[in-house]
Amino acid sequence: MSAVVLLLAAAGGLSGCGDTKAPSKEVFAAALEPIVRDVFCNPIDVMRYEVEGEAGDAVFPVVTSPKRGLAGPGSDGRSMAMLDAAASVGLVTRTEVEKPARWKGSDRPFERQRLIAYAPTDKGVPYFRAVARRATKGAVTVPSFCLAKGEVVDVVRWTEPTDFAGRRVSQVTYTYHGVDPIPVMPPAEQARMAEPKEATMPFELQSDGWRPMPR
Repeated sequence: MSAVVLLLAAAGGLSGCGDTKAPSKEVFAAALEPIVRDVFCNPIDVMRYEVEGEAGDAVFPVVTSPKRGLAGPGSDGRSMAMLDAAASVGLVTRTEVEKPARWKGSDRPFERQRLIAYAPTDKGVPYFRAVARRATKGAVTVPSFCLAKGEVVDVVRWTEPTDFAGRRVSQVTYTYHGVDPIPVMPPAEQARMAEPKEATMPFELQSDGWRPMPR
């Protein structure tokens, strides 16, 4: 066999391995990674404030009021307690200030008031970070508290791709677990988080390959 034929055969084999439109364990695992990464993250549920003259679209620091009654919708104060606990072990800084501010997204005039600003330290960056969440007007980025980093363990199986409502779809079942847990987590909880858990997610074939379907 000539060298040219060998090179063409090798190139064909490489392009086949990179085919994102053919269902495979590797293709599904790569698409799942950015979603599974944040599975152990929860939004920090406090009423956020924007300070006059400062960037209002910054995710951190989280600026809020020391009045517990001004926590976010549905909050029971646990997010504030969690932030204070994180500050006590050096995962975030807690700074009390007095500046002109207003509720984030409000059109009210800025009013000088007492505030608390929480910002992750170098030690806390893996656990306090921005996470994209779906919203009615598209994805939004919110400050979140992450107990661990989610990691895909295995793609267990997937259904034969079928056409449904004009889409090519497949149900993908996979396992995942938590790695690099927050250092203050008790050993028993760390062990529980490290155990593989099973989940199923619908995928659709798009122009650039298989992608999880929005829920």
